[in-house]
Amino acid sequence: MLRLLAYWRDLAPEGQLPAAHRIQPADIADMWPACFTLDLGGPKPIFAYVGDLHVAHHGRDLTGRPAEEAGTDTLLWHAVEYFDEVLSRKIPITYGGTFPGGDGEPVAYRSILLPLSDDGDEINGILGGANCLLEEFK
Repeated sequence: MLRLLAYWRDLAPEGQLPAAHRIQPADIADMWPACFTLDLGGPKPIFAYVGDLHVAHHGRDLTGRPAEEAGTDTLLWHAVEYFDEVLSRKIPITYGGTFPGGDGEPVAYRSILLPLSDDGDEINGILGGANCLLEEFK
């Protein structure tokens, strides 16, 4: 998650938030499958991109779907559930912990949400990354 934070900082103009269009998946190819982006331009956050690792873990691609459809027993849900804090504080926030997976077993995870802005100030998107200790995430 620290490398994703460093990448985000490299994209940010001095004193401003970076724009979503500046993200180049090829620049973070090794991390991109564990990433996702949220579009905050409508009434609900929508997944604009969901990485292959999250698609495999979730069992379906939620790209274009509301974030609330992630399901509370998934890594993707736990990675996005604190996006309101990012909106209110306007800074990157990272969390980690455990949650009960679909089989009831605890899943250890870590995640980061990074605010994005087309005008450098108002947040209209989020770049996120999350991984856990499941076999498909190793």
